[in-house]
Amino acid sequence: MILLFRFTLLFITFAYSLPLKPSNSKNLEIVKISDENKTRTYYHLDKKGYLEYSDLEKFLDRNKDYTVKIISRTKISKNSNSSKSFGFILNIINGSDTTTKELKYKKKVSLSKVPNKRGFSYTNAGFWLEEINNPSMVKLLIEPLKGNPEVDIRVVYDEIKDKEFGIDISPVNIVKSNNVFYLRDTTFVKSKKWYLINENNDFQFKIVGPALLKIRSRTDNLNSEDDFYSFKIEENGRGMINQSYEITKSKKDAYYIDVLDKKRNLTRFNTMFFNVPPGLNYYLVKNSNSNGNVLVKIESDLIELK
Repeated sequence: MILLFRFTLLFITFAYSLPLKPSNSKNLEIVKISDENKTRTYYHLDKKGYLEYSDLEKFLDRNKDYTVKIISRTKISKNSNSSKSFGFILNIINGSDTTTKELKYKKKVSLSKVPNKRGFSYTNAGFWLEEINNPSMVKLLIEPLKGNPEVDIRVVYDEIKDKEFGIDISPVNIVKSNNVFYLRDTTFVKSKKWYLINENNDFQFKIVGPALLKIRSRTDNLNSEDDFYSFKIEENGRGMINQSYEITKSKKDAYYIDVLDKKRNLTRFNTMFFNVPPGLNYYLVKNSNSNGNVLVKIESDLIELK
């Protein structure tokens, strides 16, 4: 059972976030989109182009952590009563590692205006959040998704502060949690409330939004031929995300103790962010792999839990 909590916390609203300008902006069409008496700058991604965000250390402190928010829209008839699907490919290049994600959305018409195009508006925005730990090593490359309409994209960033995610979310269907141990300097320290998901166990929880979730994950699937581990997220019974990460052993010798009292080595942790819409929402996190276990730790900038 999840108890009701009420906290006032600092959370990422992006109200004062700063925009990131693409490194190749000189070759891109700039679009000004007006919404709620505010005009914001987007960059047009056509079917043969790309948006590149490199040299992030010019804007971001390499010693701080940041959340990058990617906001996307596509054109739609202003009189449309149906939703329109669109998407793009996000490549996160971190040193020699590249993570590729296909991001897809289905949104209805908004009040945003298309400059100089009568009869057209924009869809409501699709949002994606990504954590950046070392800006000097990271480059973002956004490419068109085959078969999807052209999109307009705005990227903003905000510094992550420790207070933002102070509440661990507990599942409604799993009682026992796991402790993950990892090296800090020369001593092993403990991170609590990691929940195991596999073919037999899912992670189910409910939360009242609006809120922002921080989802950390690892796997113990280090000895198979798999290159990636993955998990799915369903929101109110509808599939939302199929998230995959490369299997890379933890450099801090992370491990946990399984039900047989056996030490199980883990990968490094990966982090993603997820927006919770207003109202009471139900979530299901499922392991997508048949091999190994995935451990997840979910935190919130919490408004309410019920």
